[in-house]
Amino acid sequence: MAWALFCKKAFPREEGSVCPPALEHWARRIVDKCEGLPLAIVAIGILLSYRDRAESTWKSMHDGLTWSTTEHTGLHRVSRILSLSIRHLPYHLRNCLLYCSLFPDGYLIGRNRLIRLWVAEGFVKERRERSMEEVAEDYLNQLVGRCLLQVTHRNESGRVRFCRVHDLIRELIVARSREEHFAEAYDGEPEDLSDRIRRLSLLQGAGADERLSEKMPLLRSFLAFSSSSTSLLSKCRLIRVLDLYTAPLESLPDEIGHLFDLRYLSIRRTNVRHLPKTLGSLQKLETLDAVYTHIEELPSGVTRLESLRHLMVKKFHRQTSRYTVLSGGVVVPGGMDKLRGLQTMKAVVVGDETTVRHLRRLTQMKSLDIRGVRTIHSKLLSASISKMDRLVRLVVMARHKDDTLLLGNLTPPPRLRKLSLYGNLEKGMTSRWPDSLRALTHLVLKMSRLKADSLSSLMELPNLVSLFLMQAYDGTELCFRAGRLRKLKSLWLYDMIHLSRMEVEENALESLRELRLVRCGKLKTIPVGIEYLGRLQKLELESMPIELVEKLQGGGQTEDDRMRLQHIPVIENWFQRDGCWMEERLS
Repeated sequence: MAWALFCKKAFPREEGSVCPPALEHWARRIVDKCEGLPLAIVAIGILLSYRDRAESTWKSMHDGLTWSTTEHTGLHRVSRILSLSIRHLPYHLRNCLLYCSLFPDGYLIGRNRLIRLWVAEGFVKERRERSMEEVAEDYLNQLVGRCLLQVTHRNESGRVRFCRVHDLIRELIVARSREEHFAEAYDGEPEDLSDRIRRLSLLQGAGADERLSEKMPLLRSFLAFSSSSTSLLSKCRLIRVLDLYTAPLESLPDEIGHLFDLRYLSIRRTNVRHLPKTLGSLQKLETLDAVYTHIEELPSGVTRLESLRHLMVKKFHRQTSRYTVLSGGVVVPGGMDKLRGLQTMKAVVVGDETTVRHLRRLTQMKSLDIRGVRTIHSKLLSASISKMDRLVRLVVMARHKDDTLLLGNLTPPPRLRKLSLYGNLEKGMTSRWPDSLRALTHLVLKMSRLKADSLSSLMELPNLVSLFLMQAYDGTELCFRAGRLRKLKSLWLYDMIHLSRMEVEENALESLRELRLVRCGKLKTIPVGIEYLGRLQKLELESMPIELVEKLQGGGQTEDDRMRLQHIPVIENWFQRDGCWMEERLS
């Protein structure tokens, strides 16, 4: 068993994962050193899969696996092997992994946040015809493949969404980062902070402000998870990364404009209401993340940030359900077309036709979220979007309920995979989608008020894996026909106020894993044909009629219902009581 596991990890590219005869002697002795511990076997196997096949290399690896008399436990031996894995990492991967020591124990790290931090730090090597972010995602996948980062969530396409550092690995990289003055995660323990620190995170704010007043001339990264202190801004002019995500912060000082090396600035989920006018001095800034703040308008200086690649601004309004947040766009100044390197821009309000027309100059755009679109903007908007050949994600929100998104003549960019439209849609618009949006994998429609014929066109999209409909359909019945949406994995139906019957035909939604029904007040019966959803893993209700909830309790009220529902591992009902969300397990 141990030998088979080792070979699977050490020789993944060999047919049958067979160990070459020339290496078998040392390979078996290495496996013996692991004494049957699966984690040790996996770690050493993965490490050796990246080493050359010279017998001397494998002998050297075996000789390095020596245990002292104090390291007799399995945990010590696993730790030694993991330490070897880290030591033998290529330099760029090693830096990326050590950087993760800045995050708290068990912290879920978002993919985009992590790779943008790595890019800002200069850890990512440029490759021809690939963006820095694409290369950084390769690094992330390599660390996952080496079992040095754990994936906690993947999206429907299989990409990493969130990851974390295993406790044992975190212990190793925290110690190594501190030893090398690479990074320090300050947790409130009474120990001195070295003036040679290059990267600092505050895991607890207690007592930290006094220490931050000390001079730290080499500081390049500052991540604050619980502190509102910005006292270091006047002392640490070499900072490249300032991450104040969720910090109890209401404003940024003007001194931020003196951080001329700043590449990354995040004030996401803070109470900041204004950005200082000095922001325009940050000529090297690549990422500005102000999502879910109280900012309503960006200063004019933002148009001078010619290195900016990711501009993310959203005004927080309120949480409308457990999964949805009501947010607004932010007004941007004229001249945003000067920022030719922009790859991400969300969620900005288009104030006039000039702003819409100038969007066509942002040809590097990959993710675009625009709000406040009027009916009269539609033709210009379609023309501008058609120029964005690299666009992968598009969000368009109408300004008023009377505005219609006339995007029927849009020639979708060839790489477009994710589309979200908020507002009335042009009549007959969806009938063109099966031909023009064949590559689409994610679709969100809100307040579209579609009729049955328009909805039928959506079901012909061949590669859709996620479908979110909110106030998007006015009909009373919804039927998923045989052979339609065969790749769909996630289906969310929100606020379908007229929907009273849902049906799934056999051989429809064959890949569906998750079905979520929210505030569909007239849907009081179990979907007809739910027994055909053989791969369904989770049925989730939120604020649904009590009649439907009762029919699902205990896995079904009647014998017939229980037979139809028995294949679904998880059936949950969520409801509010005294302002708090409560979960009720129905199966």
